Amino acid sequence: MEHLYYKPSGKIPVKGIFISIITAFVITVILSIIYIALQWFIPFIYLNFFIAAGLGFGVGAGVFIAIGLGKIRNTKYECVLAALCGLLAWYSQWALFVSLMSEAKGSMGGGMWVRSSFNLTGFWYILTNPEILFKAMLSLNDAGTFTLKHNTVSGTLLWLVWIIEAVIIIGAPMLFSLSGRSTSPFSEQNDQWMEERELEEKLKTVTDPDQMIAELNSGNLKSLKDFLPADDLSDDYATLRIYESPGDPVSYISVTNISHIADKKGELKKETKPVIEYFRITTALN
Repeated sequence: MEHLYYKPSGKIPVKGIFISIITAFVITVILSIIYIALQWFIPFIYLNFFIAAGLGFGVGAGVFIAIGLGKIRNTKYECVLAALCGLLAWYSQWALFVSLMSEAKGSMGGGMWVRSSFNLTGFWYILTNPEILFKAMLSLNDAGTFTLKHNTVSGTLLWLVWIIEAVIIIGAPMLFSLSGRSTSPFSEQNDQWMEERELEEKLKTVTDPDQMIAELNSGNLKSLKDFLPADDLSDDYATLRIYESPGDPVSYISVTNISHIADKKGELKKETKPVIEYFRITTALN
């Protein structure tokens, strides 16, 4: 019964294409600049993995925003845009890095430079001439760009580091897009994304998801009103989120089980487990 769950219409507004591409590309370039700035001024190579992950997921978030502004309801389009932005982020940060290296002075050793200056002309030249960029990468690989335990990292090991970096920067946005904006409920009637709200009341933990789904399939919404008493302080419960748009007779709901489990230190850790997601209903829920 796939029709009982939200499924994106697949629509790609012409205007939305321009809005999404421009927005996503601008955000991507800005994040790439921030990425290089962090790498340049934070001389801790062990943090590079987290900085790269930050860039990757930041680009993914940028695509999420861009898809929302463009009102794109096509998951394949979002995935392709995420891949393009990932490639743009990887390429533009390299172009910026190489342009800064060409202006760098005062070596600190191991590929760290005391100072440099941004040259827009030089950056644009490298950005628009891939062959120059790749030649520079070969030279940098031979010389090394950082040290590890007082040894300059170059050659095969440095290529491996760069490949891992590229996989993170390009792959993270694509991973982010799998549950991106285009998968969220959209009101075709009102031409807008549905508003999301979570009921303040807590539902009893759903112990039999299949039974709840069967009841909802039959039109029985009783399980969605099985709230815990207001004075119940239990750490285990379920939440109900509603997606709706004014005047649209169709809305969607998601139910998530929330539990708190003690870790080895005895501290409670919150765990969430989706029960149902984007189930279609036509009956008002307050």
